[in-house]
Amino acid sequence: MTKQSAIALMLIPFVMACQAAARANEQAMKGFYLTGAAGMNGPSPRYNTGSLGTFEEFSDPGFSAELGAGYDFGALRLEATYALDRSSLKGYVSVNDRYFSYSEGGSTTKQSAFLTSYWDIFPKQTWTPYLGAGVGYSNLNVKQFAEPGYAYDGYGRSLLGYQFKAGMSVNLNHKSTLFAEAVYRGTSGFQTNDGFNNWQNASFSSWGGQLGVRIGL
Repeated sequence: MTKQSAIALMLIPFVMACQAAARANEQAMKGFYLTGAAGMNGPSPRYNTGSLGTFEEFSDPGFSAELGAGYDFGALRLEATYALDRSSLKGYVSVNDRYFSYSEGGSTTKQSAFLTSYWDIFPKQTWTPYLGAGVGYSNLNVKQFAEPGYAYDGYGRSLLGYQFKAGMSVNLNHKSTLFAEAVYRGTSGFQTNDGFNNWQNASFSSWGGQLGVRIGL
């Protein structure tokens, strides 16, 4: 027996063990799991139109979180989650193209329930990028806000919600997975009255990022 043949024979059990571990890991990762994530969201500028014209409104970044459960089919996953996005109104560019800052109030809370599907691009690998898209319900609540000399009414709206995700996940073991993802969330358009005028508001959308974990059941 040559030296090369002996080395090859010694490697066979190792290769077989690795293949068996990979198959066991793949099988174990399928099934039901719990998920949780937290991060930041930055609301996009919004263009709001009324009889006086159009103004652009801005918000400060805030906190985001998401909790739920899902099922892993292999390359595809399906999740039902509750998502929370918090931020605050910052200011606006008026219909006369002048910038004004809000002096107080404007705390914003968006609570959503999503059904989201995911595609794990390399499901059999320890590391895999993934894409996700979801739809659901969003409840948007904006508290009263003001600028020097003016106070505006807050509002609450029930809206169509949706989200898109792109991320990277890593399997820590056969039950636990860490992930980091970029998130875009939006809503359908809606109407408001600030106490002075009626406005048609564009989608209350935001870009953000989250770190999270999935734990198999």
